[in-house]
Amino acid sequence: MKNSENRLKILLSVCELLLVGICTVIALLSPIETTAVKIAGSFASVVIVSAAAWFFPLRFYIFALIFHFFAAPLGSVINLYKYLGCYDRIVHFLSGIVLAEAGFILISRIFKKRSMKNDITVMLMFAFFFSAACAGFWEIYEFTADNLLHIDMQGSNTNTMGDIVSGVLGAATYTAAYFIYFKRNKNAGLI
Repeated sequence: MKNSENRLKILLSVCELLLVGICTVIALLSPIETTAVKIAGSFASVVIVSAAAWFFPLRFYIFALIFHFFAAPLGSVINLYKYLGCYDRIVHFLSGIVLAEAGFILISRIFKKRSMKNDITVMLMFAFFFSAACAGFWEIYEFTADNLLHIDMQGSNTNTMGDIVSGVLGAATYTAAYFIYFKRNKNAGLI
């Protein structure tokens, strides 16, 4: 099973590279404003995301690649951040979902390692707060980069708070959906 899962992860990453290529062709053949750095960064980040998510379960790997597709090829190469006003909020919402999944995996592994009985409520609360904290830390990173490198990643306090709220709403959506799924399918188990 592990070999087939690894092959599937490789196939998914290759598909993601192809999607970046398609977005690059679209951007280059149209009047879309993009840069070589955004294109190169999108290709490089497929490798980075794939490597970072490699040892996580397949579901997280898929979530991570979907998030990457919305953030890099569509957001940066096609430049939807510029052309679609609410696009940044959508990406931050998706990040809330992906980070909640990461938090859920983390707490699940801690419970398993310590031979603790799974408590779905505690696990989902951890996933939610993990994701919310990561949203805050990301905005601190942007603030620091803006002040050290003078690159205007944040834009305004309204943008910063909107990004955090979007991430928290993504985490809340994940938490509520997983809780409902778990309550309806008690025999489904965790991850």
